[in-house]
Amino acid sequence: MSNIHQFTPKDLILETAANWISAIDRGLNKAEKEQFKLWMLQSNAHQDAVYELAKLWDELSVLNELSTLFPHKNNTEEKSKWVFSYGIAASLFAALMICSYLLVNLETGYNQALAKVNYTKIYKTKVGEQATYVLPDGTIVQLNTNSLLEVAYSKGRRQLLLSRGEGRFNVAKDATRPFSVMAGDKSFTALGTVFNVQRNTSSHLELVVTEGKVMITDPSVAVDANDFKAYQLADNSTQKIRKINANIVLSGEKAIIEKSVTAPIKRLSADDVQRDLAWQNGMLIFNGEQLSDALNEVSRYTATRFELSSAELANIKVAGVFKAGDVAGLLESLKTNFSIDHERLGEHVVSLKRQTKS
Repeated sequence: MSNIHQFTPKDLILETAANWISAIDRGLNKAEKEQFKLWMLQSNAHQDAVYELAKLWDELSVLNELSTLFPHKNNTEEKSKWVFSYGIAASLFAALMICSYLLVNLETGYNQALAKVNYTKIYKTKVGEQATYVLPDGTIVQLNTNSLLEVAYSKGRRQLLLSRGEGRFNVAKDATRPFSVMAGDKSFTALGTVFNVQRNTSSHLELVVTEGKVMITDPSVAVDANDFKAYQLADNSTQKIRKINANIVLSGEKAIIEKSVTAPIKRLSADDVQRDLAWQNGMLIFNGEQLSDALNEVSRYTATRFELSSAELANIKVAGVFKAGDVAGLLESLKTNFSIDHERLGEHVVSLKRQTKS
């Protein structure tokens, strides 16, 4: 069953907060600062949303500006003084009505301005590092270990390039600007969707969709807003959208691309989803994988490389939950459960072999 997400007042607050964070990053003029203060002082929910998103933003200047604008965030006396200084409202109710009117106009203006501005930025993580970023439209990106993501927003399109690694994309809704992630020789296009893309090589990719739909096409295909009318009605079979061959992947499904060919879409169980996306919680889950494959996955999160003494050892089936990057815990588990000893051959090389019987 597909997940249904209803746009809520909380979503609106988060979207507006994300727009303000982006505006602060580029710099507010005097009038914008006053408008921002007005919106912030309407409710604690507005303040909480801004400060939560500011923590995820990768620019220290945003927090510095917030500290300047609100040196005493919870000072109710200053808040009261500021509200009543307007002198327009005869009551608190009237003041809030004015705030609401300005908020609507402010959101419209910012959305229009945002659509015209080009935005480019590069986000990356080191080996063993994970990071979360908020993009200008409110989209939240979580990058896994050793990942590189290039973001390019324009008036009519939101285009991202995953040059290496893995990312989770919680996409802000914007029917006028398609959101596409290019990885290797495929493009993944979404609208109001949560999905995960893993790039192993340019021709070996994995896609897991946890909300909404994602369309897989060749990177040369430019999907515009009109394509979504057909796209939103499509099922998970190969579709003809504006004479485009595209695979549609629904919530709870996984697509594997090997040698540039998309394999039949696979429906995932709840356990499958949890295992594939465990990295988002800093964990790795194995359930019957060969030891060689499990060690390759572990190596993505650390500089350590493993050497196996035999093919028999490589084919051992393993299962368990491990903290990403915890090599010591893995080695201890292998020794306890499989009688596998290890020897360090250098700072970043570990040799594994069966214990010799005495």
